[in-house]
Amino acid sequence: MMQKTKSEKRVRMTQGERSAATRKLLLDASVKCLFQHGYGQTTTILIAEMAGISRGALLHQFPSKADLMAYVVEAVFEEDVTMYRELLRNVTDPDERLVAYAMAAWKVQSRPPGVAVLEILQGSRSDAVLAEKLKPVEARIEEAAKATLRQEMHRNVSPPLFRLMAGVIRGLSIQQVIAPEGEDVTEAIKLLQRLLRAGIQTGVIGSKQKAASRPLNKAAKKKKAVAESA
Repeated sequence: MMQKTKSEKRVRMTQGERSAATRKLLLDASVKCLFQHGYGQTTTILIAEMAGISRGALLHQFPSKADLMAYVVEAVFEEDVTMYRELLRNVTDPDERLVAYAMAAWKVQSRPPGVAVLEILQGSRSDAVLAEKLKPVEARIEEAAKATLRQEMHRNVSPPLFRLMAGVIRGLSIQQVIAPEGEDVTEAIKLLQRLLRAGIQTGVIGSKQKAASRPLNKAAKKKKAVAESA
């Protein structure tokens, strides 16, 4: 019997490495399938074909489509966090970081993995099994997202503001998928950034202490004087 060479021994993967490699193939294939065909047309058979593995190998990792979709949502979120940090790495000013977040969020959520997650979330409306699988995943992501925002934004986090930005950007992502040849959506994101800057400058966006420290314009001074004389 011939002994294996050192190079052959080095390339031999452990069971854990093989499993991780299979999951990566399934993640990439799921994202591609969801992006190209939508949730309704995405099946485990099609995903397995795209990944180049047997359906049995897929089911060994994920017993159902719902299990695989829940994994995709969580895995994409982990990728998103890394991408946000990289995109905002050189922006240190808290106000500018908030403004830059809008474009960063667009770059993250408009790419195929972001659209794939939106497809899954929309699909859960009519898939009770998927909706149930997603509950603990979404709860973990919600807590992790809040902690990440507190750490990364370098300012007080306004939940309504970030929900508003998330809603706008998700809507624009869907719009781009539906009408890819339409108007350049990045112009809408740039407008959002200008609105954020205006909100920061006027005190509409920011902490009460920071807003109070800004000099009042003529209209604000007049309003304050009227209030004080009443």
